[in-house]
Amino acid sequence: MTNPLPFGVYDVDYYEGRLKSRALKYRLERRTSEVAKAFTKYLTSMPGKVLDVGTADALMLGKLNQIWRDTCFIGLEMNRSLLMTTNINKIQKIQGDANSLPFGNESVDAIVATAVIEHLPDPVGFVSECNRVVRKGGILIITTPDPKLEHLASKLGLLKESGHHHTFTLDTICELVEQNKLEILESRKFMFSPIGFPAEIFIERIIRYFGLGMILANQLVVARKE
Repeated sequence: MTNPLPFGVYDVDYYEGRLKSRALKYRLERRTSEVAKAFTKYLTSMPGKVLDVGTADALMLGKLNQIWRDTCFIGLEMNRSLLMTTNINKIQKIQGDANSLPFGNESVDAIVATAVIEHLPDPVGFVSECNRVVRKGGILIITTPDPKLEHLASKLGLLKESGHHHTFTLDTICELVEQNKLEILESRKFMFSPIGFPAEIFIERIIRYFGLGMILANQLVVARKE
C-alpha cells in the first residue's frame, strides 16, 4: 500500500487534466507567458540556470527551453510519479522539498514558483530558501490566485482547486518577499478568466488602464536579490 501524498501535493491526474482541460491548458500558457516576459524584462543577460519549484510535469520548462535553448532548466517536484509523466529534452528533474531546496547558496539565476506558494505549509521558509539559493542580481517569480476570485470561481464551478494551505493578496506576498530583503520589481494582477477568453490580453490592458485590476483572477510578483 502506497503512502498518501502530503496535503497540497498533486498526483499524476493533474498532468492528465492538463492534456484535456481547457482551463488547465490556458493557465499553463498564461503563467509561462508571464514568466517569459519577466525573464526578458528583468534579467540583464541570458540565464545560466533556472529552477522551477513545484514544476509538476515540467511542461512550462519545456516551453521556456524553446526560447532559451542554452539555459539549464531544472524542475523540482515532491511527487516523483508526477515528475516522471513527461520526458522533455534538456530539462533536469529533481524530486525534492520546496522548503529544503537541494542547491547551494547563490547557485541559480532565477527561481520560478507559479501557483505553488499557496500549496506550501511554510511559505515563509520557502521564500527564505529562495533568497538563499538565488544569485545576487537574480530574480524570483511568484504567482498565486486572488483569494476572493478563486473562491467565487470555485462556487461557480469554473475552477476546482485543492490542497491550498494559505491564501495571499498582492500585499501579503510583497511583504513576505520584502522580509527577506528582496527588491520588488513588479507586482500586479493578471488573467481575466481562469479558463481563457478571446482577446483576453487586450481586455486586461483596458481593465488595468481604468484601475480595475482587482477583478483579475491571478497575481504576479517579481523580485530581485540585490
